[in-house]
Formats: sequence, C-alpha cells, structure tokens
Amino acid sequence: MKQILIILTLALSLTPVDGFTQNFRPQELDVQFHRAKTAFESGNSLLEAKARVDRVLNGLPNDLEALKLRTAILMGLQRPEEAVDDALMAVRIAESNGEAQLLLCESSMAAGNETLAKTALSTASDLIIESIDHLVRLSWCAVGLGDLIRAESLSRIAIAQNPEDTRGHLQLARVFFRGGNEDAAAEVIANTFRSISDASELYNRTLNTHPRSQN
Repeated sequence: MKQILIILTLALSLTPVDGFTQNFRPQELDVQFHRAKTAFESGNSLLEAKARVDRVLNGLPNDLEALKLRTAILMGLQRPEEAVDDALMAVRIAESNGEAQLLLCESSMAAGNETLAKTALSTASDLIIESIDHLVRLSWCAVGLGDLIRAESLSRIAIAQNPEDTRGHLQLARVFFRGGNEDAAAEVIANTFRSISDASELYNRTLNTHPRSQN
C-alpha cells in the first residue's frame, strides 16, 4: 500500500495544470538535458547543446521540455524550418503550453510562415502566461506581425504582473515607437527611468532592439 501511495504521489507531481504529464527521464538522459540547457544558456556551444538534447529526444521523442529547448537551440543556429518542426510537435503534445506556442510563433516568423505565426500568436495570447520574458517576446512577435493592438496589450499585461520589472515598460515603449508615437514612447521611458527623455536616443539604444538582447 505504501508503494502505491508513493507512485501516485510521484505521478501527481509530474502533472502540470494543463493535464500534460512530462516524461520521467532516466538519470542519464536527465543529465544530458541539463547539460544541454546549461550549454545553450551560457552561449558557449550551441552545437554541444544540440548534440546533448538530441540524445534526450532519441530516447524520449515526446519530452516536451527537450522539444522546447531544441527549438530554441535551432533558432540560435539559424535553422528556423527545423525549429518549426520541433515547436509543432511541442504544441501537439501540450497545446495550452504558452512557451511552446511562443516558440512556434517565433520560429514560424523566422521561417517565413506568417499564417502559422499568427495562429500561434492568437493561441498564446489567450493563455495565462506568467513569465515576463515570454510576454515581452510575444509582444515583439505581435509587432513583427503588424498587430500593434495585441502587442500593446501584452506589454501592459507584463507591466501589470510586475510593475517593478522594466522589461514590460521597455516593450510598451517599443510598441509606441513602432506605431509612430514617439512622444508616448519617450513618456513611458521617462516615467520608468526618470533620467531619459530623448526619443531619438531611445531609438538608438533600446526601442529598435529585440527584447532578448536586453536581458
């Protein structure tokens, strides 16, 4: 009876809110996953990161976290078409995973598939996304797809979640600037940082820069 309770507890701990159960990785594959993640996040070796995550997915083809990681790695390697394939697999496994939808949107845009990118953007925007980074990147996608209303909304959600985090404010300024409203962009920055008010300086330093480069 005790063993049954332990198994049930472990199963519940692996089940997120959307009902998808993440694969349990054998220790050797879990080590490969975390080393791949470290290599990717450090930026030292994308090829090493890909080789390691490939090993994970060879053993566990439906590992959601590994699929998302390889999507990001492939984007870093400038291979968006392959990234789309992994992102599509990820959203098939967990359609309500906001990060998977974001990665599908980003990779589809990079691959030139605007229709798929817009679908992913729409789906992701309807999900509850808690990560400020993901909200800002999704807002940037909306800018790239010409949906400034959605881009502004996502920026404001990021700000509402954590007003002290400057990333949401910066993205809102970018949205205003891209929409031609330099005064509003400058006001957002001035209110956020107090010491910056020159819109032309903002353009050169932040407003025309992808959010990822600001992290």
